[in-house]
Amino acid sequence: MNGHIRTQYEHEQSILEDIQNFSPVTSSYNMNAFRTPYPDSNATSASSAASPDPTITDAIVEVDEDKRKRNQAASARFRQKKKQREQQLVETTREMQERTKKLQAENEGLKKENLFLKKLLVEKVDHMSEEDRDMLLKATGEVLKKK
Repeated sequence: MNGHIRTQYEHEQSILEDIQNFSPVTSSYNMNAFRTPYPDSNATSASSAASPDPTITDAIVEVDEDKRKRNQAASARFRQKKKQREQQLVETTREMQERTKKLQAENEGLKKENLFLKKLLVEKVDHMSEEDRDMLLKATGEVLKKK
């Protein structure tokens, strides 16, 4: 057995030699071979070794610009709707406050009227004859029974 048998270490060494050119640390590594078509991008891609086609770049710019314009228009519509909604809420709030004030004033007026009528009734009852009191009691009793 004088023949040379490869050990596992020697096998790993040959694999390392084969892939050494793929490492960015080695001097023979070509960084530009894996650049993307976008000049500001730091990402790499094997499919874009050549410079991009100007018509494709123009199309990409047009699509991006169109998308930006549509987004800008949608944002403007949203802001307008939001503004209208806020104005509507302010108007509704103002109307409700006015209505509340009117109802409170009406309520106070009815309370005063009710108190006046009660006092008037008590005063009238105090000065009524017995016959009129009995008639009033009979009339109010019938009304209370109907309820």
